Amino acid sequence: MVMLAVFALGLLVASWMGWPVLAGTCFVIGSAAAVLYVRPGDLLMVTIVPPLLFGITLVVVKAATATGSMVLSVAEGTAITMAEVAPWLFAGMALTLVIAWARGLGGCIRELRQDLRATGHRPADHQPHDRRPPDRQPEATAASRPGPAAADPPPPAA
Repeated sequence: MVMLAVFALGLLVASWMGWPVLAGTCFVIGSAAAVLYVRPGDLLMVTIVPPLLFGITLVVVKAATATGSMVLSVAEGTAITMAEVAPWLFAGMALTLVIAWARGLGGCIRELRQDLRATGHRPADHQPHDRRPPDRQPEATAASRPGPAAADPPPPAA
């Protein structure tokens, strides 16, 4: 909730004052605060959420402050603001990942991998052929099957 409040306040003030640096600064502050104050077990989630929440908040703020054509104003304002704060978004995410890694993000990733292995969830391309869902089975052709080709008739019985 703190991240949402910081993003919304920064975007509103930046929109009214025409100063996009404030929006970027608020993104960095909100992201860093979230990763510093979250439980270590939730670090993986907090590294993903800031850009999504910032994007959603940006669209809502642009809709609330739109003038003229609502759709055009929101689309144009969102695109321009994203372009103006892009360096801040990269810096904020880099800082977030550095802080999260120092707080134990690597352990969260290992735990997620172990949980996925324990439950048997693997990417479809890495599953053995007999464990793939029917719609993901590779199609067998006569040339790829072992033994005589399907077009060859069986030898006569003696």
